[in-house]
Order: sequence, then structure tokens, then C-alpha cells
Amino acid sequence: MKKLISLFAAAILLCSLTSCQQQQKKNTENISAPADLKLSCVAEFLRSDGSRYLTEQKCEVFSNPKSITLTAKEPFGKIAWSVQNGGYSVQKPVPGEVFDKELYSLMMDKNIANGLLEIYLAGLTEKSLAKTDKELLTFQGQSYEPVAQIGKVSLYRNQSSGKLDLVTSGSDKLYLINGFNYQKTKGQKGFYPSKIDIYLYRTDFDKEIAAQISCFLE
Repeated sequence: MKKLISLFAAAILLCSLTSCQQQQKKNTENISAPADLKLSCVAEFLRSDGSRYLTEQKCEVFSNPKSITLTAKEPFGKIAWSVQNGGYSVQKPVPGEVFDKELYSLMMDKNIANGLLEIYLAGLTEKSLAKTDKELLTFQGQSYEPVAQIGKVSLYRNQSSGKLDLVTSGSDKLYLINGFNYQKTKGQKGFYPSKIDIYLYRTDFDKEIAAQISCFLE
């Protein structure tokens, strides 16, 4: 009798484990949809003393649900951040010995992360345009009209070219992110900026380049 009970219990446990494994597999499949954009990037950050720091980054962008993930291997360790459902998170804790805290803060800035997500998505998906309380913005002598507001990110259209190739992100400290040299994505379903300039922006005559990014499809 004891042997029969043991066999019965083992069968129930095996069934339970199998069901659990199938559920875990199903959940994994749901969150492992291929990225809309997989990019290899070379990013150049400018320090306040005028020196430059060059690094390689990997970037994945998803349109549904919309999110972006960035990873890079640095001398002080691996960095990784993501934006999903409007929330910014750091996947790797702050390293114990960061050789340049100013540079690290720029690389991990959540306003820049949110801005990058929206400028990539602007080339991949149809944007529902809505009125915002933002005024026209002047950049490089050209006028940009606000077309969408996503949290602290404002998306702008170049009035001359009609392209949605500029975003601002932040409040107290405002970053301007400009995409250019647009390339076709795989499958020819959209475009992505192969070059991105990031500025600390106050006015068209008062802005500082903070970073420049060159990227290509993997």
C-alpha cells in the first residue's frame, strides 16, 4: 500500500512539474518576441573638460510593448538599462569603482533613454498626432512643430522636410535628440536614424553637444 501511495504521489509531482514547465515556457515565449530594431552602435560622449570617450553599445527596440534596452561593456564593468511601460530601470547595479562619475551619469541618464526610445519608434510606427502646449522650436536655424507629448518627451516635426526626427526630453535639464542619415529597416517596413546627436539644449544659440551615436543593423 505504501509503495502504491508513493507512486501516486510521484505521478502527481511529475504532472505538476510538467505543467509548471509548460507555463514557464509559455510565459517566456510571450516576452521573447523579436526586437523591431537590433543595433550595434558606437557612442562618443563629450566630457565637460572637452575630452571624448568612445564606447560600443548594443541596443534593442520593441514597438509592442514599446521598450528599449541598452547594454555596453566598459572598463569598470557591464552597464545595462531599459525603458518599458514608461518606466526606466537599471539592470546592473552601479559599479563600486566608476572612474568618471560625470560620464557614467550621462551614459545612464533616464531622460536620454526615454528620448532615444521615442525617436527610434517615430521611424518605425505611425504616430498619433495631437495638439500639445509646446511652442515651435528652432534648431540649426530650422523650425520644428510639436506633434506629440509622451511623458517628459516631446516629438517634433521638421516643417521643411516633414520628418519626425527630433525629440526633447527632460524638464529642469532639457536634452535635444536629433536623428539623421535615416536607413531602411529589414523588411523595408520603416526607417531608423543611423546617426544621432544629443545636445544639452536651452536655445538654438545656447546648446552643447553631449553625445554622438552611429549605429547599424545587426
